[in-house]
Amino acid sequence: MPLEIDTEKEFDLEDLQYDFEDSMETDRWDDAPAEIKELFHHLEWNIIDGEHTETTGFIEEALKATVTARTLIAGPMATGIAEVGRRFKMDEYFLPEVMMSAKCMHEALALLKPLIIAEKSEEVGTVVVGTVQGDLHDIGKKIVAMMMEAAGFTVHDLGVTVPPEKFIEAIREHKPQIVGFSALLTTTMNMQWETLKVIAAEGLREDLKVFVGGAPISQAWCDKIGADAYAMDALVAVEKAKACVTQHHNMKGGDPALHAAMLEIDRVREEAKSEQAKTEAEAATG
Repeated sequence: MPLEIDTEKEFDLEDLQYDFEDSMETDRWDDAPAEIKELFHHLEWNIIDGEHTETTGFIEEALKATVTARTLIAGPMATGIAEVGRRFKMDEYFLPEVMMSAKCMHEALALLKPLIIAEKSEEVGTVVVGTVQGDLHDIGKKIVAMMMEAAGFTVHDLGVTVPPEKFIEAIREHKPQIVGFSALLTTTMNMQWETLKVIAAEGLREDLKVFVGGAPISQAWCDKIGADAYAMDALVAVEKAKACVTQHHNMKGGDPALHAAMLEIDRVREEAKSEQAKTEAEAATG
């Protein structure tokens, strides 16, 4: 039976700025057996440090302990790469360090992708994703694509440095409900806007819910360019994508009401996290 571990708690990741010992003292992954908690922290730091030669060993050990592929991706892999993203934003890491961490993620995902596909539930919709033109980075996009597949979406991943016309071609061919633009660099993020403009010029905007994400991307950027949803991580992307093809399937892309509905998902999540933190604080003080 798969080992159930909560990966959707609100975690304070400040410890990942310091060292492994600090991580072990946190309550992150406390619902896992002690040896799995330690393994998860090792995997987080493996990704942060870019020690790719050891990555598959950690993944194989976790799988033998019946940890699911989804848990590994949404759990220690997500937290580890989130810290890499923070260091990159803060100029603590530069592209060579990011690429080493990305290599760890690629090693892990090569093992996990067949398992994620096997976990796929019922068909719920179609998604086209790609890293925009000029940007060669795709690790975050790959995680989103895998989590979307596990959630039941058919995902067409166009790869990296995808020009607007290739997005248009894929949209016409696959007729997705959702298209996602990824960018890692501030120098390429504007291509999300340019690609969205081309989609609108081709008369395809209303048929698509447009998602944006990546290290330099924020809700403010999503608002500015007129995208429908900002996804800060893969779990948020899946939650919003499911909402788009279920309760909001009748809303057209670019509709302000759809944009507001996506923001409401964020508000409800933050409210739930706040309530959980309050409850835990009250319990700790007796």
